[in-house]
Amino acid sequence: MVCAGRAMDEKSERERRATKRFRVKEGALAFIGTVPGTIIDISEAGISLNYTVFEQKPEGRFRLDIFFEDDEFALPDIEAEIVADSQTMAESGYIDVPVRRLGLRFCELSDGQQDKLRYFILHNTTSAA
Repeated sequence: MVCAGRAMDEKSERERRATKRFRVKEGALAFIGTVPGTIIDISEAGISLNYTVFEQKPEGRFRLDIFFEDDEFALPDIEAEIVADSQTMAESGYIDVPVRRLGLRFCELSDGQQDKLRYFILHNTTSAA
């Protein structure tokens, strides 16, 4: 599988992105297996999310599912690969809970997945990230 690419140049990270990112409405989730993550922003090429590490951190490529209950939206079985992984602050206030931010690049999406992703971006985002 081929993952979506980025424009390569000397500009800042934001300017190098091949596709525009959008902030996602509160309540949108991405599941890595059974582990939920809060979606921060999304584009046609990738997604960033916060998740709590209870067991093993995801590595390399894996599949994830995107859900948004307010819109009854579901986009299952998306292959993605990690492009960034960093420690972040727990929003719940529990210092002992390790929260990580993942930057993921979508791998090859089917036409149907691309259509659903565009729908999600059009209807469930608030602004450009």
